[in-house]
Amino acid sequence: MSPLKYIIGSYRSQEVITLRSDQIQIIIKQTKEKVSAKALEDHEAVVGIMAMAKNFMLNEESVRHIIHEVFDGDKERMAKALTVASHLIDESLIQKIIADVK
Repeated sequence: MSPLKYIIGSYRSQEVITLRSDQIQIIIKQTKEKVSAKALEDHEAVVGIMAMAKNFMLNEESVRHIIHEVFDGDKERMAKALTVASHLIDESLIQKIIADVK
């Protein structure tokens, strides 16, 4: 099992669900607004997305999409936020996403 699937709750006894597109867009919009308003720092947004992923049991593709959209595809910003967040959550998960971003 990939580290991302493990951290977001893809366990043997649980099904991974996918939120509807409109629900994902709400998460993206609200997170982007908070980051833009400086109510959240970039790494805090990443930690929040990972927490939502675990609670909602989002699939890996949805998590990647949300992070990509929140940071408008800015790979440098994503990598920096993921690196800072790695000190707060699972290191192997962050490293896998950083590798995908680069």
